[in-house]
Amino acid sequence: MNINKSHGAAVDFVITVTLLFIAYLLSGWLLPFTGAENNSALVFDLAVVLISLLTEGYIYGILASVISTVCINYYFMVPYQEFNLTSTGYPVAIVSMLTIALIVCTLTARIKQHARIAVEREKKTKELYEINSKLEKEKSVMELEAAKAAIRSNILMAVSHDLRTPLTAISGSASVILDQGPSGCSDENLKLVKDIKEDAEWLTIMVENILSVTKLKDRDMSLTMKTEILDEILGNSIQKTKKRFPDCSIELFMPEEILIVPMDSLLIQQVLLNLMENAIRHSASSKPLEVSASRAGDQTLIAVRDYGKGLPKEILRQISEQKPVVVDRKGDSYRGMGIGLSVCQSILRAHGSCLYAENPEDGGARFYFYLNLEKEESLYGSEAENFDCGR
Repeated sequence: MNINKSHGAAVDFVITVTLLFIAYLLSGWLLPFTGAENNSALVFDLAVVLISLLTEGYIYGILASVISTVCINYYFMVPYQEFNLTSTGYPVAIVSMLTIALIVCTLTARIKQHARIAVEREKKTKELYEINSKLEKEKSVMELEAAKAAIRSNILMAVSHDLRTPLTAISGSASVILDQGPSGCSDENLKLVKDIKEDAEWLTIMVENILSVTKLKDRDMSLTMKTEILDEILGNSIQKTKKRFPDCSIELFMPEEILIVPMDSLLIQQVLLNLMENAIRHSASSKPLEVSASRAGDQTLIAVRDYGKGLPKEILRQISEQKPVVVDRKGDSYRGMGIGLSVCQSILRAHGSCLYAENPEDGGARFYFYLNLEKEESLYGSEAENFDCGR
């Protein structure tokens, strides 16, 4: 920056010297034609104006004014090549010329400064206009996205409502037929009715899952946080799962102490239902499913464990990186797993938690997550452990 200033000062000095020298030559050339009544003052005033316009600040214009006054008195006023302040009118002329030169210099410098300020203001105005245009465009895009989200949410709510009613009716009708037993219905037809009932229940869960994910992503769903006794939540979830899958075997492991957890109980039950359903459908194991809860500092660890074939590496990687689970479907072997796990991730994220998964060494798959315990329920003086998604 100092180099640029030095370069600018050198240029201004060269301009000042050059213009004063040209004014001197021009006045000397005019002197034989004008004699004592020469126009050197006008020539040097013009040089002062040009110097003020072409240089920065006031210093070179003022310097040029002083030099011009001295030069005119010495070279172009009788007696030539002598300083003369005694002749009649000379002092007034000298002072007047110096004053005029200084005024012209000052006015010229101010005009140039105002012009520079006007250019800067115009530049800033243009920048502000461009910023405002960008903000207007971003605002329009945000409004459009918000409108799309609202439309998508309304469509999904309408579709889910229209789907849930017939699906409930189909499932209920199939249950009535199954309750009547084999009388008047062949074994093959009973199997078909059973499949209809299972598919209807599965579609009902899928509709609920899709609706929950959409609401959470669009932030239309606010959590209803209440303090709940954890073993009641786990027990209710297991009962609902057994009602849907009567042949399944589920074991619950709870600590002796009562764990009280702030949560949205309906959403956390949806997480547990999805995890247990995935284990029952996809583990291909006849061993009991294990649901457990335990204290981890000021948090509780909740896990769902099966002893089946385990999870594919791609699903484990997606969950460990906290990415939405996308299942590479091979037939219907993993039908519904992707959306179910994505729902779990969204619900737990809304609770400030994360979903984790692993394949234990003794086989099967284990899903688990952490929830904060109620602060007043902290019965032990142990230091709280913090669990995050980078764990």
